[in-house]
Amino acid sequence: MEIRARELSASYPAAGRSGLALGRRTVVRAVSFAVAPGEVVALAGKNGSGKSTTLRLLAGLLPADRGEALLGEVPATRSEARRHLGYLADEDEFPAGLSVRDTLRYAAVLAGYRGAGARREAERAAETAGVAEWLAIPAGRASRGVRRRVSLAQALLGEPRALVLDEPLTGLDPEARVSSLAAIRSAAGEGAAVILSLHEAAAIESVADRLIVLADGAVAAAGPVEDFVAKGGKDRSDRSAAGRSGGWLAAALNGASPPIR
Repeated sequence: MEIRARELSASYPAAGRSGLALGRRTVVRAVSFAVAPGEVVALAGKNGSGKSTTLRLLAGLLPADRGEALLGEVPATRSEARRHLGYLADEDEFPAGLSVRDTLRYAAVLAGYRGAGARREAERAAETAGVAEWLAIPAGRASRGVRRRVSLAQALLGEPRALVLDEPLTGLDPEARVSSLAAIRSAAGEGAAVILSLHEAAAIESVADRLIVLADGAVAAAGPVEDFVAKGGKDRSDRSAAGRSGGWLAAALNGASPPIR
């Protein structure tokens, strides 16, 4: 299922000094791109560049002021589109008091599974996301890294055809990061279209096929990750592998990027 943004624009109420809304502040400006089935696209940008808002638009959680977000040929805001979507928000939220096991079973039921099928799908997602050893603990009281992986497990339930993931690596230790990236790449290998926000060069290089850079809510650069890496290496005096890995993303975020293609 292709993920598509067509001239997406969105705004929020702008508060004045008294706290009253004074007009609106545009945070996403005419953003257009497509993510093909089996492709992983990373979304990067400085704080406030519009990444999370763009992902919420693609997940159908926020109506666009202009343009449209599509999952396949269906507007993302429609329920039939979201049935095929796995979404990971920037914050982890679980039903109060439920264990990791019951949280995932509940999510499986919401995804359409019943009885033993819900149990099996919850266990499969837990194994894929690397949280099988924490099934008995309360999800809301788990460590930040475990909570993040539980959220990823929820997104992977039902083997979705589209994945929209907002900073899936937040709070993860190195081993968990590797396994989470492998799970995301595996979902793409099964045919899912994947878009995720990331802010680390090594993670983008390891998982993404293409990179889209946002600046002030608009697409500033886009193209294969290898083009950004090559451009960043040429622009830096440090030609070592470590220097290129650490510097090409900073260069991209500051405007030294290959042309959009």
